[in-house]
This record gives sequence, C-alpha cells and structure tokens, in this order.
Amino acid sequence: MKRNTKNQKVKIRYLRWTCKAVFLILFILPVAYVPPGREWPVPYAPVNSIFPGNKQPFLFLPLVQSPCSVWLNGWCNVGFGEWLACPLGGIQSLVTLRVEWRLIVPTIVAVLLVLLIIILLGNVFCGWICPVGTIIDSFDKGVELFSPKLEAKRAERANAEAQGTCKDRKSLLCKACPIMRALSAKGGTTASGVLALAVVGSAALRFNVFCTICPIGITTRGLFHLKATRYLTGIINNIIIELYMIPVIAVILSLRERRFWCKKLCPVGALLNITASANPFIKIKIKDDKCVMKGCPQTCEDYRLDYCAVCRLEDTRKCEKACPVGVKLVEGVGLNKCTKCMECYITCDHNAIQVKLMK
Repeated sequence: MKRNTKNQKVKIRYLRWTCKAVFLILFILPVAYVPPGREWPVPYAPVNSIFPGNKQPFLFLPLVQSPCSVWLNGWCNVGFGEWLACPLGGIQSLVTLRVEWRLIVPTIVAVLLVLLIIILLGNVFCGWICPVGTIIDSFDKGVELFSPKLEAKRAERANAEAQGTCKDRKSLLCKACPIMRALSAKGGTTASGVLALAVVGSAALRFNVFCTICPIGITTRGLFHLKATRYLTGIINNIIIELYMIPVIAVILSLRERRFWCKKLCPVGALLNITASANPFIKIKIKDDKCVMKGCPQTCEDYRLDYCAVCRLEDTRKCEKACPVGVKLVEGVGLNKCTKCMECYITCDHNAIQVKLMK
C-alpha cells in the first residue's frame, strides 16, 4: 500500500515537470503558438541595443504568442472571451487609458477570465505554467545536485531566517538588516509593494511600467512587454537586448534563497496570490493525528509514552522545506501562496498531508 502511494506521488511530480517543460517550450521557442490560419511569414521584431551607437539590429525574433497575451481564436482576433491576458499586464494597460475603446471590454473580460481560473484552481500558474518559474526551479535543482556546499549554505541560511537568528548581522544579506527584513516580510509585503507601484506608475506615466522590465515578458517576447518598450523607446515592436539581463538576474537571485524572485519580488505572483485567497478547491490540509511535527502520531508504537522525538528530528518540517514558495504548512500560515505543486504531499513520509478537492 505504501509502495503504491509512493509511486502515485512520484507520478504527480513527473506530471508537473512534464507540464512545466511543455509550457516552457511553447513560450520560449520561436515556434510557440504560431498563428493559426495566418499566411507565412510570421511578422518579426528587431532586437536592438539601448546604446544609440548600435543602429543595426542584432537579430530578428518572430512575434508569437506568450503568457502575456494568448488568443484562443486566432492571432490578433480579439473578441469577447476569445483570449487570455496577464492580469497585471491587462490592468496596467487599462489604467494607462491608452487602450482602444473597442478593446476595453474584451480586455476586461480576458483579465477576469484568468482571475476566475485562479479563483477556482488556485495559483497554478506559478507552480505549473510560468516559464521563468520553471527556469528558476531548474536552476535550484541544479544547485542542489551539483553544488552541495552552496545548497548547504542556502539551507543553513533558510533555517537561521526561520528561527530569526543570523550569524553575520553586519552583512547586507542578513535578515536582521533593513533590506533583507523588508524582503523577508510576512505575506509577500515587498512583492505587493512592487504590484502597487506598477499599477500607480502605469497610471501616472501612461505606459506599462512593470511590463518593461518583467522577466516573463522579456523571456517570452511578450506582447505587453513589446507595447511597454514601444512607449519607452518610440520604436514599434522594439526589443532591447540589454533587457535580457533582467531574467538572468531573477534566476541568479536564487543563489541567495530558493525562488527568491518568485517569493519576494514578483508582482504577478503577488496579484495571483491575492486572487487565490478566494480559492475553494484543491486545498492542502495537514492531518494532525499523523503529523510528527505536531506531536506523536497515534500510529506510532510509542504514542502512549510520547517521549521519542527521533522522527521529528529526522523530519524537521520536510514539507515546508520542499515548498517552493515558503508556505508555513504546519502552522497553516500563507496557504494563499500555495501553487498546487504538491511537493509537500509528495515529500511527507508519514502521509500526514491531505489534498482536499473542496474546503
């Protein structure tokens, strides 16, 4: 029975990574979402430099679909409920007051459709779809496999931060310092602040402020990102090659902490987490009678004595360590950030985690 359960858990992990790989290929490769029914060649956009001395484009990239804007019924065929839009990108576009009047209602419908999916399923985008999240997860897995010393330092740092202690309080990377204290604030305060600044800044400057530097848009040549850089540079469909350093930095930040960008800074994730607070389906719940971190399970031979704590020392909250977004599962804190990746369910050796279809 336990063997079958373990095999089922492994299959869930393989399914998730397969799904992430498929979406990564669709969003990153030039063949991604080739417009159906459209004659070749596909329109191309030049990749230029931000420096005025470089007038010739470095290369040309095809304008294809991306997570920022995905049409369900043909390319550029915008209608009611016929396309999906990044909620943050759509909101920024609307507050700029530069959306064509005929596209206002379809844009609102497209944004609400995505938010409805998040309300029903939870923040599955960050755990199963986001291409930048997939790249960061792959980078984290590479560090874990090929750099055990660095992984040990990350684990030690995470434990110190969880306990509120730090060996080097003079370091800017220490949680006790103002910068890291702000980034480590509960509830994703910094990411929520970036979200607010993106919306207010877009309304004030009248272009999609965050889309200009969004790692997802830059990595996938997102259409909202192209619109933002057009207002910034004055060149239609311009892509600036220096901007590719932004997704690189988002990945490198994981050297400090797993999914640092996703947990601490990403406003798209912050918006989806806020929306996912209303999610009634696919809920993760701990079974108190089986969780070793909540006491001695009734199934344990030493249950009546409750003196053996070896299992707790061995477990040390494996479920929370496996969580890519840092949900405090044992205490039930931050469950709105759950990306439904099921890593906590897969990692738990005591079958103490239950996946409920409804609250």
